[in-house]
Amino acid sequence: MYRKNITLFYILESLLSLLKAAILPVYVLYFRHYELTLFEVALLASVFETTVLIFEIPTGLFADRYGRKISTIFGFLLFAISGIVFSFWRDFVGFLAAEIIFGISETFISGALEALAVDSIDGADRDRKLVRLFANRTILRTSTMIVGMIGGGLLAENYLSYIFVPIILLGIGVPISFFLREQREAASEMAEIAGTSKITDIARMILENRMLVGLFAIGLLANLAGEGVDQYWQVLFSEIKKIDSSYYGVMTALGALLVVLLAKITERFYERISLYLTVCFSFMAITIFAAAKFSDYPAIIAIVFYFAMKEIYRPVISYHLNRNIESRNRATILSGYNLICSVGEVIAGVAVGIIASEFGVGVVFYISALQAVAILPVCFIPLGKVCQTLGAK
Repeated sequence: MYRKNITLFYILESLLSLLKAAILPVYVLYFRHYELTLFEVALLASVFETTVLIFEIPTGLFADRYGRKISTIFGFLLFAISGIVFSFWRDFVGFLAAEIIFGISETFISGALEALAVDSIDGADRDRKLVRLFANRTILRTSTMIVGMIGGGLLAENYLSYIFVPIILLGIGVPISFFLREQREAASEMAEIAGTSKITDIARMILENRMLVGLFAIGLLANLAGEGVDQYWQVLFSEIKKIDSSYYGVMTALGALLVVLLAKITERFYERISLYLTVCFSFMAITIFAAAKFSDYPAIIAIVFYFAMKEIYRPVISYHLNRNIESRNRATILSGYNLICSVGEVIAGVAVGIIASEFGVGVVFYISALQAVAILPVCFIPLGKVCQTLGAK
């Protein structure tokens, strides 16, 4: 069961990465092609994150109580439905409906798949296996991102209106065919889950664990800082810097390639979490500022490094989260972390829409860089003290 669940985790994480990466470089251009305003683009992102915020905990409870594989199946099916709506209902109302469906699909998958993999790991060297699990996930996920980003960029260059077709095809075909073979195990998994604690008990567990409080705070602040860049880098590069959109897939793919190169090198530093995160967010602040300040190649190099920094801090967060939570509540607490991240994105989404409309996209980038700098004390002081305490035990 251990090997099968870990293999399942790697396959589906790679598939999700491929699906999302195909639209990542050009989805804002897709919305702009159908005449959405900058504020409407920001509003769509906020609706998506609000949907995640509302459904994250209920779907996490569902996964813990009724099965992580069953939850993942529902998520992929909804993922495909969102692609259908994006493709055939091309106005603001249609995109709004698609974002809501997409958000619900994310919540069914987010905590469930990771919990399934982590709870399959046991033994004396569990920590080492966890490090390897999240480092390997980062490598596989970013490798498939490279394929998806380049393919999505090329598809959008000639067939922009078809960029959600891969989501429809893969979101329906591959998961169904795979899970039909897993049906018996998925059903039996329901009987193996002991049941979650009450929400109030889970919240108390989180608040009493200083490491979890610190990690949740980092997740909130990181998403506040990154949302403006994620929403508007395509607008900045296409409408202000006049960089050809055919390069966007290559730029995001280069960022993903850099993550692959760094993933194995950085896994030895997972225990030194405060230093690790301080370096990541320092580089993130510098790259965001440089992407807005400079033009042409310096800006391209900066955004490539931003893409890398945005991904390379995530595995260390996942590693320490899972070390500090128990099995029966794992999917719910992981969903709670994703919920906190969504809170940051919802707050930032509306704010950057207003700022971009009133003051311009460049100002959004400068504010995002300052927000990344503001994360540094949270990384270094609280988490550093926790790590010293853990090391003394």
